[in-house]
Amino acid sequence: MKVFIASSASENIGGKYLELSSEISEILALKGFDLLFGAANYSMMGTCYKKFIKHKRKVYAYTVPKYKKDFKRLPRAKCVLVSDTLLRFRKLYFRSDLIVILPGGIGTLAEFASSVEEYRASLGNKKIILVNYDNFYDNLLDWLSSGQRKGFVEKDLKNCYSVVNTLDEFEKELNKFMEKSDRL
Repeated sequence: MKVFIASSASENIGGKYLELSSEISEILALKGFDLLFGAANYSMMGTCYKKFIKHKRKVYAYTVPKYKKDFKRLPRAKCVLVSDTLLRFRKLYFRSDLIVILPGGIGTLAEFASSVEEYRASLGNKKIILVNYDNFYDNLLDWLSSGQRKGFVEKDLKNCYSVVNTLDEFEKELNKFMEKSDRL
């Protein structure tokens, strides 16, 4: 199975967020997942890349021409260059079985929103897990709840994704997904 991990590529973060991406990647790689990601070898994305490579899993890196130089630093990945971020997202979404959204910036937020919208519009064929580590996504979740109360966001939108706050919750959600996948 393949997991698309959306996360930060900012070189301005570190510490607990890099550790989170390492631990999440360790769990996924040990369970046999291959990685699809946004082609950075630094920050959280780079941590994911290195962990999957360490465990001898396949890695697929997707990017746009602006970041093509990053491919040089991903020697063990199958690199795919696409014309724009919309096509990049489509390939990442449709080639994955599972989508994990870690803390990140505007690109990660766009990937979460696009994943949820695609799931909602196509009657859901993916598992989406939003990792709300250290309450990172609390404001987003509050905004979604406010939108629901005001009628802008469907009440059942929460059925499109799962929110986890800890590694233990992540593992439980992942195990449920894998058990369900085995039954299909």
